Amino acid sequence: MKPMKTPWMILVAALFVVAVPVHAQPAEEPIVKLLNEMSEKPEHHLAIAVYYRTLAAEARTEVEKHEAMRNTYRHDHQKLKTGVPARQSMTRHCDRLIELHRETATEYEELAKLHEAEAAAP
Repeated sequence: MKPMKTPWMILVAALFVVAVPVHAQPAEEPIVKLLNEMSEKPEHHLAIAVYYRTLAAEARTEVEKHEAMRNTYRHDHQKLKTGVPARQSMTRHCDRLIELHRETATEYEELAKLHEAEAAAP
């Protein structure tokens, strides 16, 4: 019976070798495809602007979330294992993420404006 198991195991292993690379590649987002194939049509630029404004809104949502989390650390009654007060460490973490997400939102807004201007150009 052992000889019958070996060919099946080889077949199954071969299927995994073939299937894994296919599934390991992320599906291309429609906006990425549009960016890759973008022509000079205004509607393409407007679609891209909408996409960037959506990303900017998501970044602003992250700002709000981290501002709310930062506010939960007002009571400094707990220390981390490192001995650093939780409030000090966590508020610094939240402040940094707030700053990064604000910058990200600004960058996406600028990209949206750029594409809107491109769409409006004669």
